[in-house]
Amino acid sequence: MDEQIQQDEKNITLKDKPIIYNKIDVSLYGELLSLSKNKAEVFFVPTETMIYDDESIHPGFVFSAAAYTAMCAINKKNSIIISSETKFLAPIEYGHELVFKANAIQGEAKKCEVKVEGFLLDIKIFDAIFYIAIFDKKLFRLKLKEDKEA
Repeated sequence: MDEQIQQDEKNITLKDKPIIYNKIDVSLYGELLSLSKNKAEVFFVPTETMIYDDESIHPGFVFSAAAYTAMCAINKKNSIIISSETKFLAPIEYGHELVFKANAIQGEAKKCEVKVEGFLLDIKIFDAIFYIAIFDKKLFRLKLKEDKEA
C-alpha cells in the first residue's frame, strides 16, 4: 500500500514514491522533502566528487538537482524538459546544503512552466524557469535495425 500514490485532496504523501524517478540516485540529485500537486521541495547535499575547482561545486550538479525538482513538481510520466531560463546567483562550495523549491505556474497543460528557486539557508542562490512538455505516450521508442541492403 505504501508503494501506491495516495491522492488525498490532491496531495501526494512522502511515504509514497512519486510517479517518476523511482530509481534515481538521490546522492546526485537530492532527497525529495515534500511533494504535492504542482509543487516539490528537494534537499541537495553536494558530495566531494562534485568538486571541480578547489572547493567549488560544478554548476551542472546544481542545475540537475533543480531540474529534478521541477520534474517532481509536474510528476507525470512521459514528460521532458524542453527548455529553461537559468540564473546562478552565487557559487556553491563543498559543505553547503541547498533546498530547491519548485512551483508549476502552468501545471495542467501539455506544456508546463515550473519556477524553481534554490536556497542556501535563507539566501536565494539559484533561480530558473523550466519548460516541460507532457506527452500521452513515450515520445521516442527507437528500434534500430541492421541495414540488410548492402
